[in-house]
Amino acid sequence: MKTIKNNISFMLMSLVLLLTVGCDSFFDVNDDPNNPLTAASAPLLTNSQLAIVNSLGLSNGGLSSHTGVFMHQISRRGAPDQYGSQGGDFAITTSWQSFYDIALEDLKVLINQSEESGDLIYAGIAKILKAYTYSVMVDVWGDIPFTEANSFPDVLFPTFDNGADVYPQLITLLNDAIANLENTDAANINTPGADDLIYGGSASAWVTAAKSIKLKLLNQVRLVNVIPDAEAQIVALVAEGDLIDAQSDDFELLYGTSNSPDNRHPAFITDYAALTKTYYISIWLYEIMTGKNSDILNGVNDPRVPYYWFNQLTDITAVQNPYEYAGGTTLDGNGEIELDGTPNANNNLGDPVNFDGFLSIHFGSTHPNQAQNQNASQSVLGLYPAGGRYDDGSGGSVTASLAAANPPTGDVPERILTSYTMEFIMAELALDGVIPGGASQAQMHMINGIRDAFAKVNQVATNTASTQVIPTISTTDIDAYIAAVDNEYAAAASDDRRLEIIMTQKWLSSFGNSMDQYVDYRRRGYPVIFDPNNDQGRYAATTQSGRNFLVSMPYRDQDISLNPNAPAQRNGTTDRVFWDPN
Repeated sequence: MKTIKNNISFMLMSLVLLLTVGCDSFFDVNDDPNNPLTAASAPLLTNSQLAIVNSLGLSNGGLSSHTGVFMHQISRRGAPDQYGSQGGDFAITTSWQSFYDIALEDLKVLINQSEESGDLIYAGIAKILKAYTYSVMVDVWGDIPFTEANSFPDVLFPTFDNGADVYPQLITLLNDAIANLENTDAANINTPGADDLIYGGSASAWVTAAKSIKLKLLNQVRLVNVIPDAEAQIVALVAEGDLIDAQSDDFELLYGTSNSPDNRHPAFITDYAALTKTYYISIWLYEIMTGKNSDILNGVNDPRVPYYWFNQLTDITAVQNPYEYAGGTTLDGNGEIELDGTPNANNNLGDPVNFDGFLSIHFGSTHPNQAQNQNASQSVLGLYPAGGRYDDGSGGSVTASLAAANPPTGDVPERILTSYTMEFIMAELALDGVIPGGASQAQMHMINGIRDAFAKVNQVATNTASTQVIPTISTTDIDAYIAAVDNEYAAAASDDRRLEIIMTQKWLSSFGNSMDQYVDYRRRGYPVIFDPNNDQGRYAATTQSGRNFLVSMPYRDQDISLNPNAPAQRNGTTDRVFWDPN
């Protein structure tokens, strides 16, 4: 009994001592390393970056899988092919959930705990990502939950803020982020490194990105009176000069080569590592890049073609099923483009002459061949943007085995805001007289943008781990292309035509991520894209009319049905975003 009594006394004395010395510490559940109440900053940052970037690009859950079709960079079957996106579509539901439930929730925690601990580099980065994410959501959906978003359990049913009220707060948030990153008195005991998948923890690079995003947002709203001093802020940012102007500054996330776990580009996973293909190359894009469009860049062949898509066929007779569109000169007896597409000797419309390997489907087509399986025949996404194959002209089926020799690797960046994008924005600003120089200065920025865009393709070609022999675009080819664009710009009879040329080059350079171009088309009306209602021309027999462009996306259905404070579902053909004047 003595032993037990003495042990009890020791236990009681120990308990009193613990309660006296540190009551808070005794009851602190964070002493249990398996059940922390505070999340580590590193995984929060990494997780939020992946959720944001994966929701922007070409993947089944990425918004560019819809906007890329709307902007006629890619084609695909299903709702987007008819401008028919619905609130239950996978890309809509997945991106909305990734933004709100993953990225913004992680960023909220990261901002709060980093400000409390004095780790202001983490806080600044998180604020930039938060501002950028909300800007995308406004650009896509218009009015969104903002003030009361991510406030559970205090707010169960957030109201939807007017997009015009959100944008000025995003500029403030970016300013706060810059101040955090430039604060030399901050403790910054914990700082980002490899967990920052975009800039590796470089505070100065994030400051440059923040200022560049700020300029982009101000440019998008300067034509409406939401931020009255938008143009003055733009002038100040340009004069300061700390903007993305080199590849090393590009706001992007580089994917890897691993397939377990799979960190390859999502579009590569979708169209190379899968048994079926999702994306076709837009015929509108193909004809502009190969000089077949009669209105713009006619007769000008773009040297980026073999990097943008890969032709599985070299001989039209090898096509697996009757097709709808094959590149090259495809004429029937009346000198019209062939619409039948049945590759056999009895085809009275004839087979393609000078077939160049390109095979695709029309946007919104009702032609019976549009639904034919062409997995082993269609042209597919290439090295740029998916990390697929460079088209060296040898052809070959892209299957789940990734081809026998020199398989592609999927290790390319998701480009969000780049030096070439900034040059095209500067060209627009100069042409509109916001910054000095007028049409001539705009021309210089446009040419710089084209050079940077070609340099980006060459960078991707050089850095991929693929063992395929991939050349870079020669200086001679780049100069020849720029000269052709330069001549077209010089011959333009109006600033409106000059703007069209600038925005067309921006559109071409963005292939693979169509988010900014979806914004550009709605706010400026350029580039000119295929119009199924008025621009069918030779495709009249294959294209369905009566389809109106979507000026905004539908909300996720469950947010409308479950949130009593939600507005009515958006009418995508009429409910414009606040900055859209068209």
